[in-house]
Amino acid sequence: MDKKEFISYVRQNATLKEEAERLTTRQNDVKKRIQQGLDELGEEDSRGHIVVEVDDDVTGISKVIRQKRVTKSLDMEIAEQVLEAKGLSERCVKMVPVLDEEEIMAAFYEGALTEEDIDSMFPAKVTWALVFNK
Repeated sequence: MDKKEFISYVRQNATLKEEAERLTTRQNDVKKRIQQGLDELGEEDSRGHIVVEVDDDVTGISKVIRQKRVTKSLDMEIAEQVLEAKGLSERCVKMVPVLDEEEIMAAFYEGALTEEDIDSMFPAKVTWALVFNK
């Protein structure tokens, strides 16, 4: 590849990036309008999803669904209060050892660990980024 061809690819990349950003902006706007349509036209099904039947011959899409997805996560503060009140803390709380990076580095500075020890504990990870400066 010569430099002229390389510059051509750089230009194509810049143009494609701009186009992708415009398309993403447009898609986000369309999604908002679909959400609005679901709010106005949708009906809730037996599972709590909001559904609009479209039966579109062009895209083959028969319905648009806003799926209801419920996740549960542990509220640590409330869980600790409930377990403490029920006398279950000893049973349900597990203490897990955690390495203290500050103490590891202190041990290194004191000479208890070598640079080789530190390098093996904190291996370097190299990543590359493609950057276009203007």
